[in-house]
Amino acid sequence: MRPAGAIVGLAALFGAWSLSLRAEPTRPLVSLPLFVTDVKGQSIRNLKAPDIEIDEGGVAQKVSSIAFRGESTRRVALFLDEYHVSPGAATERARASVARFVERYLEPDDAVMVMKPLDPPAATAPVANIDAAHRAVEAFDGRLGVYTPRGEFEAQYMSTAPPMVDLQRAQVVRAAMESLAIAMRDDPAASKALVVVTEGFTSNETTRMRTTTMRTIARAARLANAPVYIIDPAADADPKSPLNDTWRAISEQTGGVLFPAGSDLDAAFGKVAADLQGHYMIEFEGAATDDGGFHGIAVKVKRTGAKVRAPSGYWAPFAASRLPPMIAARPYANLLTPHVSGLIQPWFRMSPAADGQTRVTFSWTPRPGRKVTPERVEFSAITFEGKTLHASSIIPLGTVGEAPSETSFIAPPGPLQISMAVRAARQLDTDVRYIDVPRLDSSRPYIAAIEFVRPRSLPEFRALQSDAAVMPVETREFLRQDHLLVRVRAFSADGLPDVAVTVLNSIGQPLEDLKRLQNVDGAAQFEMPFARYVRGEYRLLVRAGSGPEAVTTVLNIRVIG
Repeated sequence: MRPAGAIVGLAALFGAWSLSLRAEPTRPLVSLPLFVTDVKGQSIRNLKAPDIEIDEGGVAQKVSSIAFRGESTRRVALFLDEYHVSPGAATERARASVARFVERYLEPDDAVMVMKPLDPPAATAPVANIDAAHRAVEAFDGRLGVYTPRGEFEAQYMSTAPPMVDLQRAQVVRAAMESLAIAMRDDPAASKALVVVTEGFTSNETTRMRTTTMRTIARAARLANAPVYIIDPAADADPKSPLNDTWRAISEQTGGVLFPAGSDLDAAFGKVAADLQGHYMIEFEGAATDDGGFHGIAVKVKRTGAKVRAPSGYWAPFAASRLPPMIAARPYANLLTPHVSGLIQPWFRMSPAADGQTRVTFSWTPRPGRKVTPERVEFSAITFEGKTLHASSIIPLGTVGEAPSETSFIAPPGPLQISMAVRAARQLDTDVRYIDVPRLDSSRPYIAAIEFVRPRSLPEFRALQSDAAVMPVETREFLRQDHLLVRVRAFSADGLPDVAVTVLNSIGQPLEDLKRLQNVDGAAQFEMPFARYVRGEYRLLVRAGSGPEAVTTVLNIRVIG
């Protein structure tokens, strides 16, 4: 088997970017895989450059080279998303179909990678042989909806309660997919396929909260010329499948295919095998300048009845002249790899400060149900230049001790690294995350946070209306017996804007405006009883206005019982 080194992590991603920073022509040379079949589904193997038409924004591009790849070396990555495949029938279908794919189509000299969500970085290196690939596939065990920790890492560091565990699992899967996509850059002459077996997930957190996005995965795979095949192993079609346009864009931008739930899995893997065995690699000069953006193309061939599939575009390189010069003294080595601890629930609040700056307030509580209970957090806020803005030791919110239960500091608008050591008698864990500090005194209103406080009784509901130091809940799923306090932290240059919250049904029709209560800690406060709502999906339309300026945002919530 051809040796191949694994390229993973941020260092590998920066290395991939560096290829784009080399001196490039004004019009970048673009390479892409091209799949062409006849009416019988067989590969057409005798195309020449004049047979291919490439349209980029209405401009015809000339193919500068074309090569048919039928007997080239092959590089195949199988990502088995245990976190997002249902146990039982879907897992059995997936395991059996992947095993047949390995048995029928893969050869001893193929570079084959098999990876699951929490596998170590070494999993992006090819397995030793086909038998090793079979063993990895046999160990596949879908766990969608099963949150019981498996292994010490999950028990110590990952939540067991939705929606936090779902956010953590999605983050792990995105990072693993990107690592595999980057590793596919090895052996540029190989035929490639990146196969993702998953029922999918939605990314509910904002893009700024994600360490890896679907867009960066698509870019990494496209730069590797690795088509991405997304295969949903569920037996029945699901109109509410989370494999939405974001997922479809990954396959379309890379020249792969998305096979939805209900697909014939053997036929799907047969398509992957056929693509590996017969496709073209073509090159042309793109019309784009070195802007680093995605540029759409359309590819056709001059053959009657021919079916064509190709990536829907390409990523232009970044021109070195467009980037600021590197400053050797900048201590970016201080930036750490993000990691979310499963032991604590943090709480950040923002409010305006003088001279366009922002006051950041932080507190935390232990997450229930863990084997160990943290007693304090050593907190540091660090700029990207390595300057420590604030450091403090903090005990849990609502407790009394020698240390404070919250801390606050002034920060200029922009990104910050928040680094925390979670401790009891010893250090239990770390938590590293990046936050964007907004400017809250601009002329346009800004909604900094929407928080849900969940009282356990009517007396507690009344008491908490004036309690500013109560930790909001993370869940967005509620019971009909719940009677919430909804707090909206919104600001503008004129002070606190006018805030209104409207409940919408699942198709966006307004149901009612929430009753406004007294403000607490600068946050607009509303009453939300759920007794009148049946089970189902709802939305909260939040509006903040100041004079002629207004902003809105929508949150999805669910009544589950």
